[in-house]
Amino acid sequence: MMPKTEHGQVILLLADGFDETAVTILLITLREAGLAVLVVGLRSGRVNGAHGLMIIPDMSLDRLLEKTPPILAVLLPSGMGHLGRLQIDPRVGTLLSRSIEEQALLVGLGPHVTELTDHSIGLECPIMWIVPESNQSIEQFAIMIARRLQDLQER
Repeated sequence: MMPKTEHGQVILLLADGFDETAVTILLITLREAGLAVLVVGLRSGRVNGAHGLMIIPDMSLDRLLEKTPPILAVLLPSGMGHLGRLQIDPRVGTLLSRSIEEQALLVGLGPHVTELTDHSIGLECPIMWIVPESNQSIEQFAIMIARRLQDLQER
C-alpha cells in the first residue's frame, strides 16, 4: 500500500540520544499501516540513538521548515539527552507552533516528553501531548496511534 500524504505528513523528529526501541517499533508500525512517516533530524546526516543505533533521517529540520508540507502529526521520542537537545533548539518550537496551528497530533513516546513544555520552547499555547499509559506497551501504543492517524486521514 502506498502511503497517503494528501492529509499531511507524520513527522518523527530525532536528535542524538533517542530511544531506539520506541522509534523502531513506532516507525515500522506506522509505515506498515500505510502512513507517510518522514524521519527528520535536527541536522543532516546520521542520528545516534541512546545505545548506538544510527538512523539516517529522510531530511533535516531546516529542510522540512523550508518545504512546509502539511503536518498530520509530530512524534517525539524520549531518550538520554534527546529531549534536552530538542528543548534548546528554537526550530523545534517553530515546528510545534506550526503543527498546533494545523491541528496536528503531538505524540510523545515516553513519559518525559511532557517536560518539553510550551514555556521551554517559547510557545504561547499549552501543548496537548498523547503519551503511552503506564500499563501500555510501546507496541500497543504504536497500534493505537496508527489507527488514530488512519482515522484522521479518512476524514
